[in-house]
Amino acid sequence: MADGSVDPPLVYSFEDTPSPTGGSAVGQYLYSYLNAIHARTFVREEDYIDKDYLIDYSKFYARSFDMYRKYTTRYHFFKTRFTDNEFKKALNSGDQDFFTRLNEEYLGFVVIKPIKDMGGHYLIGKTLLATYPLDDGDNTRVYLSNNVEVSLFGIHLEIESTPFQVQDLAVGACATIACWTSLFPLANLFGIQAYSPSEVTEKSVAFPSDSRNFPSDGLTIIQMKNYFNSIGLETDFIDPKKIVDYEDYAADDDIVADAVRAHLQLGLPIIAGLDLRNGGESSGYHAVVITGYKHKNGTLTELYAHDDSIGPYCYVKPDPTSKLHSWVNEWLDSGYEEVLVNRLLIPVYPKIRLSFSRIYGLYLKYKHLSGQQIESGNLDGETKVELFLTDIKEYKNFLSGMNFSTTLKDGTITDKVTTLCKPFPRFIWIIRFQCYGTPHYDYIFDGTSVYPDLVADIVYDYNNSREGSDRFTTVVT
Repeated sequence: MADGSVDPPLVYSFEDTPSPTGGSAVGQYLYSYLNAIHARTFVREEDYIDKDYLIDYSKFYARSFDMYRKYTTRYHFFKTRFTDNEFKKALNSGDQDFFTRLNEEYLGFVVIKPIKDMGGHYLIGKTLLATYPLDDGDNTRVYLSNNVEVSLFGIHLEIESTPFQVQDLAVGACATIACWTSLFPLANLFGIQAYSPSEVTEKSVAFPSDSRNFPSDGLTIIQMKNYFNSIGLETDFIDPKKIVDYEDYAADDDIVADAVRAHLQLGLPIIAGLDLRNGGESSGYHAVVITGYKHKNGTLTELYAHDDSIGPYCYVKPDPTSKLHSWVNEWLDSGYEEVLVNRLLIPVYPKIRLSFSRIYGLYLKYKHLSGQQIESGNLDGETKVELFLTDIKEYKNFLSGMNFSTTLKDGTITDKVTTLCKPFPRFIWIIRFQCYGTPHYDYIFDGTSVYPDLVADIVYDYNNSREGSDRFTTVVT
């Protein structure tokens, strides 16, 4: 510097420096998570202008007596090791090879707001971090994520993630943050505009409740619905307690797992309303966003959630007796005896009129008939039936790499080229029969219809498949 003082370092060793994410419970979780995904170096970006915080600042904090700063601090994390001198030298020379290496080893960022919680810890702002690896031995992870471009002092970086931040009771509690998190995948899918937490709360409380708007005591589930309606979306509600009473629902079924798998296929966020219980009674309600799952051959073994009281991608194990209707996670370490999924809320495009609850009963029937075929010896135990929502562009892209024949609604049998050239509804529900992880038979239902309407069914042609794919046509009549 001109006065002879030394420039402050920009680069720090993750292993040798006190945690930049702070000492709050979420800060400690983030430090452990970053360690688990092999963070080795971080870069400090001072006076960062975070759009979400700036909006919240202008709507709330700028009008407070205390002098709150409008700038935040952003920390960027990398798997590779490099020094402050190497980084500044690369910035000065424009070393593109060094920048490419940084991008390849980038783990995302954490924003620290200049606002403290009741414990005196700085609040965690918008955070985008890399996920756990997709492969985990015999298990596979599936995530709700989008590619996000980041600029660090002019260096182009990219990260696949879903944003996270903690609740700030001044502008929004857990339900507000759940809605805010959901906006980002929805923006990619349907072109929905993103809003800050305070703006989410403002739109939600147009439907009144018996508490103040600001500071926020939290949103009711109807206010959450009102928010999504205000931005042009519909909402599907799934009540697990009602679904388990369906005629074909069996002991080995898992409504929460089925709903997660069905909607994440399209990239839809799922807000879980949790009932935190003690002594058989409800002790409070909490909202989180389900952002991924882990499965082994199609059977879900773990969920991942953005929980503003815990952190991003925190894992959830199923309860051995009630499966994913009851969660085993950090909430049980916080003094609660039981964590139940009280309701699932899925924001959807208005043209997706066929709800999960309406197609799910038919799916259970197909699955039940498949089970009967397995017991009778016509099929083997490696046969699985799955349900998922997708759009026709993605589905036709999948079909383009397959060999198949199609039977249309009127009974006409067509070939691959005719099927790919034929118009279909924009959104479709698929009930798929597969064996040994390979799809053999698809039933296609119109997702823009009110009730299940079979558009076509597809038989995949596998010359080397076990006994041929025609054995699947006897499952459903």
